[in-house]
Amino acid sequence: MNNFGMVNWIVLILYFGAMLFLGTRVGKSNNSTESYFLGSRKIPWWAIGLSVMATQCSAVSFIGMPGWGYTSGLKRLTYTFQFPLVMVILMTTFVPFFYNTKVVSIYEYLEKRFGSKSRTLMSVIFLLSRGLQTAVVMFGPALALAMITGLDPKITILIMGAFSIAYTVFGGIAAVIWTDVVQMFIIWLGVALAIIVPVFTADGGLGAIMGNAVSNNMITGLDFRFSLSNPYSFWGGLLGSGFLYITYLGTDQSQIQRVLTAKSIRETKLSLSLAGFIVPIQTLLFLTAGICLFTAFGGQAFENSDYVMLTFITQYLPAGIAGLVTAGVFAAGMSSVDSALNALATVATNDFYKKWKPDANDQQCLKASRYMTLFFGIFATIAALFLGGLGSILDLINVIGPLFYPCMLSAFTLAVFCKKGNEKGCITAIVTGLVVDVFMWKCTSIGSLWWNFFGFVAAFAAGYLVSILTYKGEEAVSGSDFNYETATGSELTIKNVVKLAVAGKIQEKDEEGYYVVPGKLDKIGYGLIVFFVVQCVALVLI
Repeated sequence: MNNFGMVNWIVLILYFGAMLFLGTRVGKSNNSTESYFLGSRKIPWWAIGLSVMATQCSAVSFIGMPGWGYTSGLKRLTYTFQFPLVMVILMTTFVPFFYNTKVVSIYEYLEKRFGSKSRTLMSVIFLLSRGLQTAVVMFGPALALAMITGLDPKITILIMGAFSIAYTVFGGIAAVIWTDVVQMFIIWLGVALAIIVPVFTADGGLGAIMGNAVSNNMITGLDFRFSLSNPYSFWGGLLGSGFLYITYLGTDQSQIQRVLTAKSIRETKLSLSLAGFIVPIQTLLFLTAGICLFTAFGGQAFENSDYVMLTFITQYLPAGIAGLVTAGVFAAGMSSVDSALNALATVATNDFYKKWKPDANDQQCLKASRYMTLFFGIFATIAALFLGGLGSILDLINVIGPLFYPCMLSAFTLAVFCKKGNEKGCITAIVTGLVVDVFMWKCTSIGSLWWNFFGFVAAFAAGYLVSILTYKGEEAVSGSDFNYETATGSELTIKNVVKLAVAGKIQEKDEEGYYVVPGKLDKIGYGLIVFFVVQCVALVLI
């Protein structure tokens, strides 16, 4: 796999140069922390939606999902088939709160709702979990380049880290989103070629591909059997992956931050809806690519399923195109790394630096945020150097994420939905989520995607119980002077906000007809629900 060729190297170098130029170009207007962290809240909805998809995809999916399709066909469609429902939940719960309160770090909301201890604890957990996951998604594309070019993996990790750090330090969130837009199209080109090339070059073409897929039981419908060892059944996808994505997209700063850059509530919902419609189709294409490559490779066995896509790039694509698709692998990885670095810097600056130096002006905070980006980039790069030999990168990230996600989701659920929730209950939920998930990891054979659901249930139950036992009878303010940005405590719960909207004390819809308050579903939300049902029917019938 190491005869990469001069033409491919030129294409790859041009790609890196273009991303660096674009990232620094769009970041020239970053003269404040609001522009650096939130793009001055002027990013168009379609760019945000593509950025969400690019980050969700990542090199982990670009490399790993075709391998899934190669080994198990469409079985793992349930990994993202619940995406439309997840987006409906986010559009009616967490996102309106975070957007309306004008927070920069979503963990600021926890302090408004509960207190500083819960904010600090959750911020630390985010920095730890996202820092480790960033190392994994950096390791994936770096490994790909090493296998394709023959370079030492350590060298490719350093290359990946250096370029990601460079344009993120200078460009901020605007660089993250606009480079993600470009990178999403490169990713789509790569998966399209992985389908088209086998269809036109394999003996027997599409007919042979379909015949092999059917004979090898690759075209399968939904599996409704409930099994804790199988996270890719209907129930595993709906509950396990579903709770993972609610947490990842709704309570993880690296994802929710780009939604906060939108111009209005309407645009936040449009961006999420775009991802809700496209991501399941994108997963289908990734798995289909693996099915097509199964015929192209004659069913060849691979030591690691991640090698399927890499082998296709090196053995089936002509010079130049191979370089561009290799750039797609990097595009997938960099789209996750850049957003993570910016989010890590956002949390470190807003949740720690500003508290350490409360008198720091905006320019000092902007300078500190760039240093934070540099620090976390170096940390992730060094951590990635130690990840070799740990198996499939997609399986690896599916272990790291579920370990931390239940405590995050339970804390925010307690905050948003429970009037009697308090800081003692929040901290109890966080600690319980971590303990339960470590137990499931070390002492059971329960599939990792199930950890999200069971960890959340246990954590939320414990947090709610403690909140009830320690509740002091706080009442939400329901006057006409309610303001999202200054409200605190149980004022910031769905029950209270909806109550105020029904009483006509706060605005229910914006001038464009979209609900501003949480708990209300717009027409586009109903469209997502219909799309989910259509998916399920189609998967039952095949």
